[in-house]
Amino acid sequence: MLFIISLCLPLHLRMMWKCAFPFLAALLTVGLAQVPGGVTDISANDEGVQAALKFAMEEYNKGTSDQYLFKVEEVIKAQVQVVEGFKYFLTVKISKTLCRKNTNVSRCPVITKPSMAQSYKCTFVVWDRSWLNDTQLLEQKCY
Repeated sequence: MLFIISLCLPLHLRMMWKCAFPFLAALLTVGLAQVPGGVTDISANDEGVQAALKFAMEEYNKGTSDQYLFKVEEVIKAQVQVVEGFKYFLTVKISKTLCRKNTNVSRCPVITKPSMAQSYKCTFVVWDRSWLNDTQLLEQKCY
């Protein structure tokens, strides 16, 4: 196809096409690398990630029958997708704390005694549409 186009063009346009084509190809490659709506890695320190983690852990702690709170010990991976808001894909290590439910978890130490310690690797998917004041935990898996 490009060969046919180049044959139909005058010589000076063919030379310009040969110079412009590599530039356009590079531009297209860079543009396609970040697909709109694609999932992208994001810093664990991002404000949106922190809010999503807080929400996910509140929901997790509400849903367990355990009398003690769990909290995030490590963010293993954080990703975001822009889809009518922000969808956060979070992989974390959570651990059981010494604090009972209805306590401020940020001040709670993690249980380190081997016979009582519990840790899980969890994945959470949180959808945040802040302009609607709507945040949902779409998925939660811990193992």
